Amino acid sequence: MASNPSQLTDNDNMRGNFDSISTIRLRVLAASTGTCYPISLHPNELSVANIRTRLAASLPINDQILLLGPPFKVPKDSLLRTNETINALRLGDEEDDYFGALSPSSTGDNPQRRGILVPTERSGSKRLFLFSKRALSEGAPEPPICTIDPPPDPLPMPTQSDMPPPPPILPSETQSTPLRMALEVYERQFMLNMAKGRAYADGADLRLAACRKCVSEQAVIVQALRAAVSNLADHRSGASRERKQFSDEYTLAASSHIELLNKFDARLEGGVDVIGSGKSQSLDSIPLHPALVSAARSAGRVMESLLDAVPLEQEKAWAGKCRTAHERLSNSFHELDSAFGSALGTAVSWNEYAQGDLAAEESVKALYAEVEDVGIRVRNSQAERLAVLSSNHTEAVRIISIAIKSEAEIGASTNSAFPMLESSSQASSSILPAMEADDSVLAELSKRVSDAKTESMRRMRTRLRQISAAQSAIARANSSVTVLRHAVAQQNEDCSHLEHVVELPTSYNDFIKEIRRRRAYCAAFTSNAAAMISKLNSMRADEVKLRERFLRGPGRHLMPAFFEVFAPTLASSPAVFSPQLPDVSELETLPNVGEIGMSSLESENTGNRQGGERTSNASTLTDCPSICHPSTSNDKHGMDLGSTMGRVGNDPRGSIIGPSFIVSVDDNSGHDDVIMRTVCHEGSDARREDSNAECATLLYENATLRQALERAGGKPPLLYVNDKTKQISMDVAEKNAKISSMEVELANMKLELEKARRDTQQSRQSQKNSATTQTEVNQCDKISHTSFQVGDVGLFMPTGRGKGGKRIYLAFHSGCPHRYLSSDCITGSPDFVLGRIVYQEEFTAGALESDSNPFGLHVGTKYWVLTVETMKRG
Repeated sequence: MASNPSQLTDNDNMRGNFDSISTIRLRVLAASTGTCYPISLHPNELSVANIRTRLAASLPINDQILLLGPPFKVPKDSLLRTNETINALRLGDEEDDYFGALSPSSTGDNPQRRGILVPTERSGSKRLFLFSKRALSEGAPEPPICTIDPPPDPLPMPTQSDMPPPPPILPSETQSTPLRMALEVYERQFMLNMAKGRAYADGADLRLAACRKCVSEQAVIVQALRAAVSNLADHRSGASRERKQFSDEYTLAASSHIELLNKFDARLEGGVDVIGSGKSQSLDSIPLHPALVSAARSAGRVMESLLDAVPLEQEKAWAGKCRTAHERLSNSFHELDSAFGSALGTAVSWNEYAQGDLAAEESVKALYAEVEDVGIRVRNSQAERLAVLSSNHTEAVRIISIAIKSEAEIGASTNSAFPMLESSSQASSSILPAMEADDSVLAELSKRVSDAKTESMRRMRTRLRQISAAQSAIARANSSVTVLRHAVAQQNEDCSHLEHVVELPTSYNDFIKEIRRRRAYCAAFTSNAAAMISKLNSMRADEVKLRERFLRGPGRHLMPAFFEVFAPTLASSPAVFSPQLPDVSELETLPNVGEIGMSSLESENTGNRQGGERTSNASTLTDCPSICHPSTSNDKHGMDLGSTMGRVGNDPRGSIIGPSFIVSVDDNSGHDDVIMRTVCHEGSDARREDSNAECATLLYENATLRQALERAGGKPPLLYVNDKTKQISMDVAEKNAKISSMEVELANMKLELEKARRDTQQSRQSQKNSATTQTEVNQCDKISHTSFQVGDVGLFMPTGRGKGGKRIYLAFHSGCPHRYLSSDCITGSPDFVLGRIVYQEEFTAGALESDSNPFGLHVGTKYWVLTVETMKRG
């Protein structure tokens, strides 16, 4: 990312505070060519748009695709400006500096270098790649042929004419002698050898640098292909999830559609339900309730079965449209599944691509290793040979200088210098062929590197086109999923109308129960209102009597001031209660479909039909036939809402309630017995109204609970009992079969033991009878009268008659009162009963003349009811 290590160190020390950094340096890697584009931006200018603008000179903005990763996604400004992303990009730059990481010992025989294309995902490094949209299209141009500088040709070598004349050795030297001219020839040859050696050494450096750059660009291409494949893998994973999810949704919806269409046909025509179990009953075979038939006839329509209530032609036409739509949707789904299959490909094909990519990476690694091994070895050898040539040239110059000086100063002969110069010249000339050979090796290596990059770019073009085609196919399949998902939703909505016909029998059954429940509600509402009004009327009548007693008694001695000043309403009657209750005329609009617990459709669940009439085998949760229904009780006692409202303001006992003041009263009104009798009469009426209201409320609650129970369980309560009975019968039959098989084996044993058992049983029975007789005689002599426990003997005497004319028997006792004999132990009217107590139950007396006080005791008195084993009665 950044090429200034000191700046990066400062950045780390400042914990990513980019405001203190003047410049942020990024590397953008071209995917098609491997070229690196360095970009420098101010922290405030760090954005995707600015990066695209800086890259516009190399690739138009509309043709750019940027991927940042891993995971490789299109970058956003919010992600690019984070400290984590900047540091990850910097780490990626350090990892890609393959050749800058060489140690100082790299000039030796075993250089220490960093590996290329090593897995770096675990380090958290990131890279920013640049892709071209044009390179992904069908008409993508062929990549250019990689050229390397210097080219893989022989290097241009200097000649003798290129060599400058040697400088004069002595300042006073003015003319050339044959000896000097010969020495100059040697010097020029040494200079030419050294110039050629320098050309070979510099060429080695240039060729190595060019090869390294080309290999680095190939590594960038490999990494860019990794990024593209990773991005495609994300698309494939998302498409696979979308395919699985939509396939599950469609399979579930399609199965429900087929099941609904089959049930629809079965409901209209009858027959076997293909998806369901058993035979489905048609709507034509389900008759309407007679009350509904009558209601339809009163409206001028003839309806006798559920099928008559269905717009048959419209429903059939709609079902035909739904079936056609289902077939089209099924064909579209199969086409989509095929599109997904071709877009996602097979594991074998993707594995082949992966193997090819891996082979390309391995070739780059091998090429990198060869460049480093061969290139560094040749470069070092060329440098060493150049050093030898330079040393030979220096030595030759020294020898020539000594020879010329000697000749000039003392006139000595210089012939001895020629052998040394010739030997050194031959040694230098022998080095140049080796340098030329090594240069040929590097030239051949650079050619192979450039050819490998050209092949990498071509393969990259092919792979990017494959990846682009796969992503386009995946995008088309995903868009088709969206369209088909809307189609499935519409099909669900269309088929939901057919569900009305399929569920009509169940809804009809619930409709009948709902009508009964509402009728029960109206009856309960009316009865409770009547009971409330009756109680208020009773209270008002009692209040009128009490006020009359006061005015006829102590009140007649009061002065006028008490009536006019202290209590102006002292002589007025209680206010008249005239409630405004809601209208319950809904009861008149609801058809009378029978009492609670009678259903014309419940017999469908059990299959019981006799003579064309349906009978109900369901029972109510709280059937109470002994309690009067609201309608019958109201008719019997005249307690409907209208009659009760009409009684408000009129005392049924003849008292005048309407006027403001009490003007007359019965002569016996002040008598306690008269008032008590009146109150008891009103209390009896109130109790009857309460009983009617309670009965109606129980019927309404019964209807509500029954409806909720059948909705939860799906069948009437009695069917649970029938199912359980059948299961028990099957279990009993199975057990009987096992028992019968065992009885055969036990038959012989029974015959052998029968005689011995009979003899033993007779002897034991005789002993037991004698012991029992003696015990009973002893026990009967002891009659309990101070306490009564189970096992004691009690003597019960008649004390009067209770409800129904039955005699009441009280235990003979001393200080243990209220021990009564249970009526279940009394047969006839004996004068006494002597029996052994087998069970006793404690009670508390309630109100008089109620079921909780059958013996006329004071309220709150504890009493016991004893159940005995009768020993004697008289």
